[in-house]
Amino acid sequence: MATLEFPFRTGKVTIDLEKCRGCQNHACVEACAKFGSSLFDIDNGLPVLLSGAEESGRRCIEDLACEIYCQDTGNKGLKITLDMFGLDEYRKKTGLA
Repeated sequence: MATLEFPFRTGKVTIDLEKCRGCQNHACVEACAKFGSSLFDIDNGLPVLLSGAEESGRRCIEDLACEIYCQDTGNKGLKITLDMFGLDEYRKKTGLA
């Protein structure tokens, strides 16, 4: 599976490029341009980062719009994983670890 990934302050964006093939509206790119920091462009029908992964992670405003738009009107190829700060400590304290 070909993916495009970059970490940001509190999580990670992962794009399954196979799901992006044939996407008609590139909803993630539209959402990031409209609400975010315009991190993406389209090259040969696929999303690409305008800056490197590290710079994109710093510029990302973490509004989650790219995932919402992709899941709602795109090809469902973009996922955001958010870190659960304190979860490990909580699980240890409550015996769930």
